[in-house]
Amino acid sequence: MSSSSPVDQITPSASPTQPSGKMTCGACDATNPSGGQFCAGCGHALLEPCAQCSKPVLLTQSFCGNCGSDLVASLSKRKRDLEAKIADAIDAAKERDFERSKGLLAVVTREKDYRFKDVITQATTAQQKIDRIAEQECGSASERIAAAQQAYDSGDPARVVELLSALSPKLITPEAERQLQQSRQLLQQLDDAEQSLQEAFQKRDWTTSGAILDRLLELKPDDETVANLARKVGKKLVAKATTLHQNHKSTAAAEILQCVPAIARNQAYDDLNQTVERIGWLADQFNGEPFATPTLGRISKHWSERSGGDPRAVKMLQRLSQQVKAARPTPRDLFAPLEVKPRSWVGGSLGILAFPTSIDLEDNAALRAAPGQFNAAIGLALQGLGLGRFQDDFSPKKGLLKRLGRKKAERCWGLDIGASGIKAVCLELTSEQRPRLAECHIFSFDAPLTRGTAESTLDESIRTAIATFMDQHDVESTPVWVSFPARELVSRFVKLPPIADKQVKGLFEKEVESRIPLPLDEVACVRWIAPLPEDELTAIGRPAFVSAAKKQFVDRYLENLSLAGLPVSGLQATPIALMNFAAFEFADQLELNQTADRADAKLPTVALFDCGAEMTIAIIVSSVSCWFWSFESGGNEFTRLISRSTKTTHSEAEKLKRNPASLEHPETQFEGVEHRIDEMRGRLSKLVNDQCEQHDEFDIQQTWCCGGGALTHGWVKRILCDI
Repeated sequence: MSSSSPVDQITPSASPTQPSGKMTCGACDATNPSGGQFCAGCGHALLEPCAQCSKPVLLTQSFCGNCGSDLVASLSKRKRDLEAKIADAIDAAKERDFERSKGLLAVVTREKDYRFKDVITQATTAQQKIDRIAEQECGSASERIAAAQQAYDSGDPARVVELLSALSPKLITPEAERQLQQSRQLLQQLDDAEQSLQEAFQKRDWTTSGAILDRLLELKPDDETVANLARKVGKKLVAKATTLHQNHKSTAAAEILQCVPAIARNQAYDDLNQTVERIGWLADQFNGEPFATPTLGRISKHWSERSGGDPRAVKMLQRLSQQVKAARPTPRDLFAPLEVKPRSWVGGSLGILAFPTSIDLEDNAALRAAPGQFNAAIGLALQGLGLGRFQDDFSPKKGLLKRLGRKKAERCWGLDIGASGIKAVCLELTSEQRPRLAECHIFSFDAPLTRGTAESTLDESIRTAIATFMDQHDVESTPVWVSFPARELVSRFVKLPPIADKQVKGLFEKEVESRIPLPLDEVACVRWIAPLPEDELTAIGRPAFVSAAKKQFVDRYLENLSLAGLPVSGLQATPIALMNFAAFEFADQLELNQTADRADAKLPTVALFDCGAEMTIAIIVSSVSCWFWSFESGGNEFTRLISRSTKTTHSEAEKLKRNPASLEHPETQFEGVEHRIDEMRGRLSKLVNDQCEQHDEFDIQQTWCCGGGALTHGWVKRILCDI
């Protein structure tokens, strides 16, 4: 519905009239017949609604005949309101808010009531004056803003502030306001810097002076006075750093060199800075290192040579020379500790598992040349001998007779096919039924087999390695168990209730169906359920896991081995092979203490971390439970990072990785490896901590690592040490 004006609501019958029956127009004094609403002479309204009762009244009336309201007082109020708008408009104009000013005056000038003629005239006059002022002010503001833009572009903040600070905020554009604020901040920074520089000069604090001058040059790049001061201070700082370096105080020298202004950094500075940074990196490599390694020995030698015989380097070299030859804490350990026996955040003592004690190793040169890298192969052979914790494998199961007909072997090969090559061991049982290392084999691929390697190249590399292996070893009468990569595996862990085998198997199958993200007829699976626990361990339940690999992959993998002429007796995933190894190797450590209070259901547990060429595998094992996980990150990734930073081939980078002290700039060229190792630490921390929360029974008493990647300098310290 449309609204009507108060005048429209007045009906002729309700219109008041003068005694003569005529109505006189107050605007033009014309006489109009009774009942009219507008003057026939000038068109002005003759009536208006009463402000109190809304009944129509003549514009010339003093009081309302209906309610007695004082119409003169009401008119005066309306006039004051209009005058107030004029005053507000003038105030807004003074604040240069011309838009608001024009809006207020427009309200007054639109008024048509003759009784406000003087107010309307006043508003019109004010509007004209304000329009002239606005035109002048806006024109001046535009000129100032344009000039300020030029000053801003030329780097003259003082001129920007001078031009824009006098303008009303209402006249400044957002861009001009930003330039004004930045210029004010810049001037304040200059003032603060100059004041701080004076204080530093008075104290002869050249390091602080150098940093301030560098900042001043950023703020005033064309100021030659500041540039000359920076060059003089820089020269003093380089001389002081040189003296500190000569006195074997490289850390202090490096801190001073960081304060040399950029304008004073010449070739002499660059040479000294590189020398100091390299020595600083070498000196820092011993903090927190758990073991006395040959790599640390080479680093300490480089430190001593590069520093000109720093007494600390000489002392460290002597100490490492003694510790490298010192007795190892246990027969399993690869290195003696640098100080005390190290501990791990994972739990318990920490070591590099190089020489298993559960088998007779004898003095095998190949195994000792690649310590800690045959553990998966040993786990494969142990399962082939019937000594593994797990009985299932991924080889095709063509009927019950094949499974029942697998005879217990007295001798077995374990063939670990990894990304960098093949590592194989042959174990045989002695008369005491203890495994003995009978043979050992290692073969390295020309180039690592990564996920990006073409299938044809991968297959050919494996067949070539198998052919070499078979040429050197007789495997016709010996079972051969082979590994396949962890990346092809999907594993799920569950905790079943402590019920009998018949019931628990049905329950487990339901878990398998719900947890494996592929149709079961398309995968080959390895299943394991822990034995029914003793009464006091019923709270632990029956831990179980299922690992699945696509049958398509398994069949193709076995077909390639068959084309190489290798008879495969068993196929196992690398993580499960390592689990077999860990459970057998640490069987004594995993036994429950019969005298201990087992009310809390805590089990002695060992953690093992294998860092291979492309994969890192984490394992936690107790006597009745286990967990493992793998992710794609390993030693070859470290090699690639060094190859990229040094612009060398993969084989050259592999040598540099083993001896980072030989890098031209280890402080930068090895930095990528350190960052990647730190990322691995974060990922492993989350994985392990999450599992320990889910497995309350784990009481990790020992932590071990193995694999070629774990021998990378800094790996053990950064990933496993409790530092």
